[in-house]
Amino acid sequence: MLDDKLVRLNRLTIILFFLSFSFFIFQVWAHTPLSPIDEIHTLDTALEVPNPTKSWTLYRELHHEGEAEYYQLNLNAGERLRISLYTKELEGDFFPQLIVMGEDLAIPADFPSSIEKPEGYGAILFDSTIPENREYEPFTPTSYYYLIDVDIAIAESGEYYVAVFEPNLEEGKYGLAIGYKEEYTLSEWVTIPFDVISIHEWEGQSLIGILAPLFLSLVVGLFVLVWKGFIKLNLFSIVGSTAGLLYVGSGFMIFTQMIIAFTGAPLSSTLVLTAIFMALPLILGYLLLRKVVRLKGKLSIKDRVIFIVLGVGGVFIWSGLIIGPVLAILCGLFPTGLFKSD
Repeated sequence: MLDDKLVRLNRLTIILFFLSFSFFIFQVWAHTPLSPIDEIHTLDTALEVPNPTKSWTLYRELHHEGEAEYYQLNLNAGERLRISLYTKELEGDFFPQLIVMGEDLAIPADFPSSIEKPEGYGAILFDSTIPENREYEPFTPTSYYYLIDVDIAIAESGEYYVAVFEPNLEEGKYGLAIGYKEEYTLSEWVTIPFDVISIHEWEGQSLIGILAPLFLSLVVGLFVLVWKGFIKLNLFSIVGSTAGLLYVGSGFMIFTQMIIAFTGAPLSSTLVLTAIFMALPLILGYLLLRKVVRLKGKLSIKDRVIFIVLGVGGVFIWSGLIIGPVLAILCGLFPTGLFKSD
C-alpha cells in the first residue's frame, strides 16, 4: 500500500516538474502576436507598438508594388530597439528591407524616396541577408528564413519609426519580431493556441489541414473506446473521453507541424523542446482517459480534484484548444447525477 502511494506521488512530482519546466521554456521562447486593425501604410497611420521592449510578433504581407508598412516605438534611453525580419519562403525577388528612423540618427545619403521620414529624423537602412537554410523555431513549431536582425542601444529617449518595404517592388509576406522581454497577460497566454493556428494559416496552410490531427484523434479515439468497450455511452464518459482525446490531438498537431517545419530546415537541437511541448498534452490526455476508463461508481472528492487539476494544467500548456480543459474541469465540477459514471 505504501509503495503504491509512493509511486503515485513520484508520478505527480514528475508531471508537476515538467509542467513547471515547460511554463518556464514557453516564457523564454514564446512571443505575443500583435495584429493591427487598420492599414499602416503611412507615418500618420503607423502602428504604435505598445511596450516595445516586450516581445511581439507580427505576420504581415505587402500586397502592392512599392507598398510600405510603418511602426512607431516609444523607447527610453538605456533600452534596446530589437527587431528581426523573416519570411517563410524565398519567392522571386521578394527581399524586404527595413529602415529605422530616429532623431538621434544620422541622415543617410541614399534614403529611399518612396519612404516617408519625419522632419529632422535620421535613419539606418538594413538590407536582407539571404541565409542558406531556414531556422527552426521550436515553440510554434515552424521554420523561417531570418533576413534582418537589428539590435540598437537607445541613447536618447523618444519616438522611433520602423518602415518595412520591398525595393524590387515585389509583393510577399514577411514576419516581424519586436522586443526582447517575454511578458504576457492571462488572456494573451490562454489564446496563444488560436494565435498559432493563425500563424500557420499565414504560412499558407489550410485550416482543415491544421486541425486534421486533432479531429482524427477525437473521431478515431472515441470510436475505439466505444467499440472496445472501454467506456460506456453515458454523458460523463463521453465528455471525459472527449477532453482527453482533445489533449492527445493537440500533441499530434504539434508533431505534424514539427514535420512540416523541418521541410527545408536542418535538424536542430531545439527539437528536444518541441518534443517536450508535444509530450505534455499527450501525457495529460493519457491521464484523463485512464481516469475516465477506470472510474467506477460515484465521483469522489479526490476524483474531482484530479479532473480540475488536469483541466487547469491543460489551459497553461495549451492542450485541447481550451475546449478540452473546460470539459475536464466540468467533469470535476458537475453534479454526479448529471455526469453519471455508473
